[in-house]
Amino acid sequence: MRKIIKKLLTATITGSILLSGCGTESNGNISESKESTPAQETVQAEKQEEKAKGGNGKTIVNFYYWDEAQKEGMDELINMFEASQDNIIVEPTIVPWGEYWTKLQTALPTGTGPDVFWMNIGAPDYIEPGLLLDMTERIQEAGIDMSKFPEAVTGMYEQDGKIYGIPKDYDGMAVYYNKSIFDEMGVEYPKEGWTWDDLLATAQALTNDTHYGIVANPDSNTGYQNYVYQNGGFMMDENKMPTVNAKPVVEALQFMHDMMYKYKVSPTGAEQLEFGYSDMFISGQTAMITDGSWNVNKYAEALGADFQIAELPQHVSRGATTHGLAYVIAANSSNTDAAWEFVKFAATKEAQKVTAKSAIPAYEGAADVWKTLYPDQNVEILLESVSYASPNPRYAENSTEAAQILTDTISSIWLDENADIQGMLDEAQQKMTEVINAE
Repeated sequence: MRKIIKKLLTATITGSILLSGCGTESNGNISESKESTPAQETVQAEKQEEKAKGGNGKTIVNFYYWDEAQKEGMDELINMFEASQDNIIVEPTIVPWGEYWTKLQTALPTGTGPDVFWMNIGAPDYIEPGLLLDMTERIQEAGIDMSKFPEAVTGMYEQDGKIYGIPKDYDGMAVYYNKSIFDEMGVEYPKEGWTWDDLLATAQALTNDTHYGIVANPDSNTGYQNYVYQNGGFMMDENKMPTVNAKPVVEALQFMHDMMYKYKVSPTGAEQLEFGYSDMFISGQTAMITDGSWNVNKYAEALGADFQIAELPQHVSRGATTHGLAYVIAANSSNTDAAWEFVKFAATKEAQKVTAKSAIPAYEGAADVWKTLYPDQNVEILLESVSYASPNPRYAENSTEAAQILTDTISSIWLDENADIQGMLDEAQQKMTEVINAE
C-alpha cells in the first residue's frame, strides 16, 4: 500500500463501545452551526425579553441536549410547542458531549439540573438511582401509542415494566461506498443479499496503491457489532451477562482483523487511528465503510452523488445494530407537569418531522421527511436495517465499566497484527464478569 506508517502509534483506539452513533456529539456528524433566520432571531429575542420580565407568569422548562448540528430542528420544535399553548416557555441549553454527562451526574442529584434532556442507552445509570421520571401512567393517560416507535429503541428506556423515555430518533446501518472508485476500478456495485465472501472479493478488487477497498473500523455501533450479529452471535445472553468470547464473536472479529492484516484490503488499526476511518472514506483512501444514518449528511455533502448506500452483507443471517435517543424528565424537577407537556408534544409525529434534518425521527412515518433530503441515495436501506437490528448491549450490572473493558480489548486487537483474538476475548470475558458480579 502507498500509505506507510511513519511512526509507531501506541495510544489506544478510542472507537467507543458506548456509542458512536446517536450517543455522541453531533450523532457522530460534526458540522458547522447553521445561522438563525431573521424570523427565528426575532422569536428568540421576544422569548428572552419575556423571560427577563419574569416570564409573565409562565413556567420555564429547562431543556438540555448536546448536538449543535441539531439546533435548527430543536429550535423549530420549541417554537412549535410554544405556539401551541400559552403557559410554558422552553429554555434550551446545548452542553457539549464532553461535558454533558458530567454535568448531569453533578446536577441531577441536587435538583439543579435540567427539567428535560436527551438520554441514550446509559439510561439505567439514571433510572436505578431514581433520577429519571417514570412516565408510564402519563403515557397511558395521554393515549400515546408506544408501538409507533421502534421496539429496539423503546426497550432501552424501559425497566421493570415502567417507561422512562419517549424515543426521539434512531440509527440505521449500511455499507457506504464511493461510486467513482467502483467505476474507476470497473467493479460491480454491491447487490442485495451479498455475503461476507462477496464483500471481501469486492474489497480485494477495489484495493490498489491509491486506496483500500474497505475500512474495517473498530467502533461498536458502526463496526464489529454488525459483523457479530451477521455471524449469529450476540454480545450478551438472556441474563445480560457478557458472551464476548463466544465463537461467533471471535469469528466476526477475526474476519475484520484479517481484512486489515491478512488480505490487506483495509487500513490497519494504526492507520485508522492516525488518519480517522471516516476521514479516509471522505478523502477517497477507502472505497467502502460500514456506518450509520447520522453520517449521511456529512458524506453526501462531501461526495455528492458519488456517495451511495448498500445493505450490510449477510453471513449466517442478516444482522445490524441500532440505537436511539429519547426525551426524558428529571425525577426531581420542580416543573414536572410542564416538562411532561413538552415531552408529550415532542412525541407527536408532527413534532418529530421537524427534527428530521439531522437524524431519523423515531415516530412511525416521520422518516418520510428525512428520506426526501437525500434524493441521490437509497436511504431506505438504512430504515430497513432496523427491522433486523439488535440493540446495543446493556449488561446486568456496572454496564459502563464492563463495556469499557471490551472497548480497550478491541483497541488492542486492532493495533496488534498478531493478536490472539480468542485469548484476548477470554481475558475480557473474565474481567467483565468480575465487574458485573462485583457488589
